[in-house]
Amino acid sequence: MEYMPETLVSRTRASHSELGITIETNEGVHNYLDVYLKKLIIHNKEDSQRKTRLFFSHDFHIYGDDFGDTAMYDSALNSIIHYKRKRYFLIDGVTGQGKGIYQFATGVKEIPGMEGTWVDAEDGLLGGFPISQGSVDSTVSFELDLAPRSYEVLYYWIACGQDLNDVQNLDSRIKRTGVEQLLLETENYFAAWVNKKGLNLNILPNEITRMFKESLLIMRAGMDNGGGIIASCDSDNLQFNRDTYAYIWMRDGAFIANAWDLAGFQDVSRLFFQFCNKTMTTKGYFHHKYAPDGSVGSSWLASIDQNGRIRLPIQEDETAIVLYALWKHFESHNDIEFIAKVYDKLVVKASEFLLDYIDPKTGLPRPSFDLWEEKVGTFTWTVSAVYAALIAAANFAKVFFDRDRQEVLSSAAEGIRKAMITYLYNSNMHRFAKAINEDGSQDMTIDSSLSGVFLFEVFDASDEVVEGTMRAVADKLWVKTDIGGVARYENDGYFRVSKNVAGNPWFICTLWLARWHIARASRLDQLKEGLDLLFWATKHAQPSGVMGEQIDPSTGAPLSVSPLFWSHAEFVTAVCKYLNRYNEISSFVAIKGRDADVPKTM
Repeated sequence: MEYMPETLVSRTRASHSELGITIETNEGVHNYLDVYLKKLIIHNKEDSQRKTRLFFSHDFHIYGDDFGDTAMYDSALNSIIHYKRKRYFLIDGVTGQGKGIYQFATGVKEIPGMEGTWVDAEDGLLGGFPISQGSVDSTVSFELDLAPRSYEVLYYWIACGQDLNDVQNLDSRIKRTGVEQLLLETENYFAAWVNKKGLNLNILPNEITRMFKESLLIMRAGMDNGGGIIASCDSDNLQFNRDTYAYIWMRDGAFIANAWDLAGFQDVSRLFFQFCNKTMTTKGYFHHKYAPDGSVGSSWLASIDQNGRIRLPIQEDETAIVLYALWKHFESHNDIEFIAKVYDKLVVKASEFLLDYIDPKTGLPRPSFDLWEEKVGTFTWTVSAVYAALIAAANFAKVFFDRDRQEVLSSAAEGIRKAMITYLYNSNMHRFAKAINEDGSQDMTIDSSLSGVFLFEVFDASDEVVEGTMRAVADKLWVKTDIGGVARYENDGYFRVSKNVAGNPWFICTLWLARWHIARASRLDQLKEGLDLLFWATKHAQPSGVMGEQIDPSTGAPLSVSPLFWSHAEFVTAVCKYLNRYNEISSFVAIKGRDADVPKTM
C-alpha cells in the first residue's frame, strides 16, 4: 500500500495467481464529507468469461464497545445500516455495470459458536437475514461479469452521520456525484493543501521532500477539526491491553503543532491550542491523556506510591511543552488576538502551576512521571521543558506588558537552569543524569530524552555540557546493527527483540540526534550528519511513508504502533531546522566568505 503522490488517497495492488485475479484499489476519506470511499478495478487474467463476487464485512464497535448495536438492511436503498444512539453508518456501492449490492447478511458476532457473517460468505452465498441487534456485524457482496482478459470497476462507500436522515442524504449525494469525482476532489484538495506557499524545499533531496510532504499529510489525518491530535490510529494494541493509542497526549500534540507552525500551517496548529484551552484543568495542568471529545482518557498513572503517599498523577512535561509550543506559535505568526483568547488558561494558569510545583529546597520541579510513563522522579527532560515553559510565559508577560510577572518567571527559569547544573549534571561523567530519584540519588542511565537540554534551549547545542551528554547518547544508544538508529535508553525492555543492543531504534530518538547535529553545524558540510539521519528515517519508513514508533533492530520491521504521529512531527521539525540552518550558513558565507564559521547561535 502507498499513498498517491501528495494526497491522502491510497493505492493498493493485490494479485492471486491461482484465481487469475488482480485488484487495484484507491481509497480515502473525503476532505469535507463524512464519507469513506473506495474504487476497485478487478482484472480478469484468464481467457474465459467469469462471474466474480466481492465480499465486504463490517465489524463496528460503535462508541467503542460491541453491545447495543443494530445492523439492518434498508430495502428502499438496497443498503446496510449500522447504528447506535447518534452514530449511523450506511454501506452501499455500485458496479461499473450499474448493479448495486448483490446479497447481504446481518448477524451476531463474538459469541461462542457465532463468529459473524464473514463465515456465511465462505460458500459464496449470503443468507439475507435483514436485521440483527446486540453484538452484530454484516457482510455484503457485489457480482461482476468479467469478459476474458478484461476488467470491471466497483465503487463502494460508507456514509457516516448522526441520524438516519444524515446518511441517507449522503448516500444520495454520492450516487449523484459519483465516487470517481469525489476521490478526485479529495486528491486535488490535499495536493493543494500540502503545497501551500511557504518553505522553499528546492535544496532538499527528492526523498526528503517526498517524506516531508507525506508526513504533513499523515499528521493531518490524525487530527479532527476539533483540534484533538491522537497519538496513533493503530488498533493492534487492543489484543494486548484492550486499549489503543487513539488518545491525545498533550506532549505529542504540542510537538505536532510546533511542526505545523514551522512548516507554515498555523491554522491547523491553532485548532490544537484551542483544544488545550478547553481541556486544561482549573489548577493549570493537563491530565495524562484525553479522548478526542475532550474527556479525560484512561490512565495508569497512580495517585499514590507504594508507600501510600499521595502524588499528582501527571507528567508535568505535558503542561510545560504546550506552553513552550504556544510561544513558538506566536513567535512565528504574531497572532496576538488568538493568544489573547487563550492567555488566561494556557499561559497564566499553566505558569502559576509550574511555579507552585517547584521544590523550594532544590529549585527544581517536584517529582512527576517521566515522558515514557514508567517512573516517577525529577527528570532532566521534564526540568528542561519546565524551564522552556517559564521562559515562554515570561516572554508572553513582556508582550502583555506585565513586568512583575515577567521578572518572577524569568527569575524562576534561571533558578531552574542553575539547579540543573547543581543537581542533574555529573561533572565526573561530563554529562547530565537522566533523573534525580525520589531518594535523592542520580539515575545515570543514558536516555535519549537527555536531548531535551538543547531541544528546549536550556543550553546551546554546542555547550560543553550538551556536547558531553549527546556524545554519550550517540555512543551508547546507537543500535550497532545494519539497521542502526537510536534506542530510547539503555536496556529498554519495551518490545525488546535482542539483548545485544541497548534497545530498539525509535524514530523520534534518532531524529533528536539529527537535530543536535543540525543545531551545532557551523559549515554546510557539517550538516551532512543530520541529513544522513533524515535519510535513515525515510529509508526505514514503510512503503506507504508511514513511520511507526520503533523498528526491529535486526530486520527493520515496524514494532509497536504505526503510524506514530509524533515520529512524523519530529521528521518535519528536523527538516525545517535543517532548512533554517542551511539558509543561515549560506547567507553568512555569502557575506563573510566560504571559509567562515557561522556563529553557533544566530
